[in-house]
Amino acid sequence: MVRAFLRYLHLKGFIPVALADCVPSIRRWRLAGLPTFLPPQTVQVVLDACDRTTAMGLRDYAVLMVLAKLGLRAGEVAALSLDDIDWRSGKILVHGKGRRQAMMPLRHDVGAAIVAYIRHGRPASPRRQLFLRMLAPHVGFASGCAITMIAKEALDRAGIHGYAHQGAHLFRHSLATDLLRSGASFAEIGQLLRHRSIDSTRIYAKLDIEKLRELSLPWPGGAQ
Repeated sequence: MVRAFLRYLHLKGFIPVALADCVPSIRRWRLAGLPTFLPPQTVQVVLDACDRTTAMGLRDYAVLMVLAKLGLRAGEVAALSLDDIDWRSGKILVHGKGRRQAMMPLRHDVGAAIVAYIRHGRPASPRRQLFLRMLAPHVGFASGCAITMIAKEALDRAGIHGYAHQGAHLFRHSLATDLLRSGASFAEIGQLLRHRSIDSTRIYAKLDIEKLRELSLPWPGGAQ
């Protein structure tokens, strides 16, 4: 902010010398931030706020279940097709980043939510995308932006505010954090979230406060 202001002053001629380069930049450490997450009971509040007596409520509930229980990204949810679900084996094909595909187990509760949506909420359409727009024309979502909007509206409907991130990725972070605190290993979490690098999974270690306390050194001179 200071550097930009000094550049502006020099550009407008208010100061004769370019002082912006004299202000050192703040170093930004990779993965320095903390993932935003919801505790499991709050996730359930969001799910329960869906009105499953309506077609839209059935769709939104199924979308949220896929986000919260399978940890899919918004774009991956939007890309899901009816043909991606193998009901016999109980698996679902996910089209991830970089055109990578992964076959994942389909949890019973997630499958039940999808079935309820297909039977009672999904509009009649020749389109093969799983989740469709409720208003005509009944087509699939062009990108994950619509899935993110469904997540944001669900959080608002449940009265969940005050989080740095208010979108679909919040549910992915919440799932990973809950798994870690339940004793899952980084390798298991990374496999579920389909991380290419273990470094992407290690960021959740910063959220396990109790384990971090075991690694902390005693305060010099004794505890205060």
